[in-house]
Amino acid sequence: MTPPSPPPRRTTSIIFPIRRATTITPAPSRSSAGSSSSTASPDQARAGSRVLLLGDPVGHSLSAAFQNAGFEAAGIAAVYQPRQVSAADLPQVLDEIRRDPDVLGANITIPHKITVASLLDGLGPDAQQLGAVNTLSHRGQVLVGWNTDRTGFAQALEDAGYDPRRRAALVLGAGGAARAVVDVLRSTASRVWVAARNLEQARRLCRDLNVEAGGPTPFGSLKLVVGRVDLIVNATPVGLDGHSLVFPADWLNADHFVFDLLYNPPLTPLVRAARDHGARAVNGLAMLLYQGLASFEIWTGRPAPEAAMRAALERAVLGSAAP
Repeated sequence: MTPPSPPPRRTTSIIFPIRRATTITPAPSRSSAGSSSSTASPDQARAGSRVLLLGDPVGHSLSAAFQNAGFEAAGIAAVYQPRQVSAADLPQVLDEIRRDPDVLGANITIPHKITVASLLDGLGPDAQQLGAVNTLSHRGQVLVGWNTDRTGFAQALEDAGYDPRRRAALVLGAGGAARAVVDVLRSTASRVWVAARNLEQARRLCRDLNVEAGGPTPFGSLKLVVGRVDLIVNATPVGLDGHSLVFPADWLNADHFVFDLLYNPPLTPLVRAARDHGARAVNGLAMLLYQGLASFEIWTGRPAPEAAMRAALERAVLGSAAP
């Protein structure tokens, strides 16, 4: 195993690490999705405009808190609304959005990030490469899918002070978020293993993204792989219940760096277990923020008011963690 990373940088709160000033990835160009009207224009939002969060479940999400703060800070008359949607109802809901001029777009969360891609009218470059969508833009009756998870994860990993170069990584899960994570790591980490309960899904991910070093691994080999890697990323919903872990906590040690994409509560079961065993660990709040900033710019065509959105997310996190 390679030597551990340097100690983490000082943080201003339990939520977000200090970071260098960076520019948020701009909204994708309208032509990149094959449509000249794929992103929203600033004057498109009018009283009654909405942005939706489509998933199942959606009750844990904190996106509404900081997206609505962003709309308010930017003077945009829109509201962000979570909507629980089953897989069976997703095609019908997308058709409803096409016909509703007040819907600027949507975020897509579990379990729809992969299946939604084939139901849309176009895909941005990252969404097309990954085969996964977490953001929709809507104009006219055209729905275009984008992926901002990739840039969100990359920026969050950098903020955490972790350099994956020449390190071995294990990604737990093979869904839409896992695809974004693997795509970031496959060009930097020395090896990337992907473990999912559905081994064929892990194989498909590795095949689609040309993962050559590492690859899919069955759960029966998980303990061996955990012992060989430096970075562990949880891209599954395991832990949303507040206590479950993908594997036993005593497999973790101080040489690991753990990134849990879950964020509510901030001290997720995996983050708690990792820290209890001496490992550095972060939750998915920074990734949530960064992917959300990029999504905001896709929907509105305006720079995201990061300070207001970051502050609102911190308030929401502290509120959700209160007894």
